[in-house]
Amino acid sequence: MVHPGISREEGRVGITLEIVRAWQYFIFVFIAVMGMLQLIATCNQLKGMLLIRNKPITVVLSIAAIVFAFWWFFFRDSRIDTVMRRTGVEGAQQFTVFCWTAFTALVVTLVISSLLQMLVYRHRQGTEQEERLEGAYQLRYVSWFQALREAFRRRDESDAGTHHPG
Repeated sequence: MVHPGISREEGRVGITLEIVRAWQYFIFVFIAVMGMLQLIATCNQLKGMLLIRNKPITVVLSIAAIVFAFWWFFFRDSRIDTVMRRTGVEGAQQFTVFCWTAFTALVVTLVISSLLQMLVYRHRQGTEQEERLEGAYQLRYVSWFQALREAFRRRDESDAGTHHPG
């Protein structure tokens, strides 16, 4: 059977082309999004999202991850000329894989950074927080796990204040 992106002549001659598979696109997007999230967290001082607290190292590694992801996906083995123009992930499939992969990269970043803050950085944490912030701004001072715990605690406290036994 010949792939839709390969002509019958090429299929008969036995020329086989690598097909861009969804898992390859997943790896590309995952590495690029992880690098971008770390770059954003560094530039916006979101310490609760950082995997590495050293700003210069994080910037260099983030840019390196993004560049590597693009190089690996597009330029390895001249993939643009030999593969991308002939076969690849279809548009709807590409959109779905991108959305799920970006979401997965965000969750992985939040979970790993929260675990690192609990296990590694907790002794180094200062008292920089001047006021209680809500939403994503909490990640400047606390990890995602800590922000969730605090949000649930505030919700429970507000529910306890409005609950009247009948």
